[in-house]
Amino acid sequence: MSELDQAYRALSHEADTMRLATPEALRARADRRNRVRVTAAAVAAAIAVGSAVVGTQWVFRADGTSPAPLPPGATSSPTPPAPTSAPPTSASPTPQRATTAPPTTPSGNTAPKSIPNSAFLQVADTNGREPVVDTPSDDVLPALCDATYASDRSIDLQRSRRVTYWTAPGREGYVPDGTFRQSIRVYEPGRASRFVDELRDAVAACPSDGDRRYRTVSAPKQGDQSLMFEVRYPTKDPEGNPTGGDDVRLVSVVRIGDVVTILYETGWEAGWSAEPDVVNAFTDKAVDRIRSWLD
Repeated sequence: MSELDQAYRALSHEADTMRLATPEALRARADRRNRVRVTAAAVAAAIAVGSAVVGTQWVFRADGTSPAPLPPGATSSPTPPAPTSAPPTSASPTPQRATTAPPTTPSGNTAPKSIPNSAFLQVADTNGREPVVDTPSDDVLPALCDATYASDRSIDLQRSRRVTYWTAPGREGYVPDGTFRQSIRVYEPGRASRFVDELRDAVAACPSDGDRRYRTVSAPKQGDQSLMFEVRYPTKDPEGNPTGGDDVRLVSVVRIGDVVTILYETGWEAGWSAEPDVVNAFTDKAVDRIRSWLD
């Protein structure tokens, strides 16, 4: 007997021994299958309703009145708006405390803390060999009717020196032609020009004081401001008697920025009067020394 015949015989035997379900059993099985379908549908519906309830939120008023439902689709926590970049802000400048600017020279450098010898006329400028020496700063200017200057309170530095001069070089053995009391002042910012104005007014307000007479004289402009005036008084002989003539002293003032130089020609013993051309020439040299110092 072939294997195929054996398989058919076994299948026939199993069919003969298996009991077929009765019609009532088949109907009961169909009813149970239908109930399973209905239950599954109900569960699905319940899940859908639950989701709807969870998604629906209630808002309670502060006064405790009935809640009002949110609109459909609203959630309990509204989605925050998308962040927007803040407009760029410029950093506020750090406030600076106002300070008083230090005095400055014409070249823009900070004002000096001292006045060196090099700022004054030098022996090489005098046409002689007499040393230049320090002198007190008491008589920087003629009295001018006892004039006072408010700008004196603004003087930061002051120094005076005595300069002995000759009008021409190489005059070995000759007495000097005169002397200068040279004074240099450094003022607070903006105050030096006030001094020159005050001095000009003082000369105009004091045409005479005892036997002395004062007046401004013309001179080449120097620096930022300049002024020259004369002091005239009777000439006297060695015994102190008037000779009928006049002696003349000259004062040359030049401002460069906040620095002022004053050349007060004081003569030599009972010598002759100051000459404007000579004083102008020494003023030129004095201005050059000041500029070299400040630069």
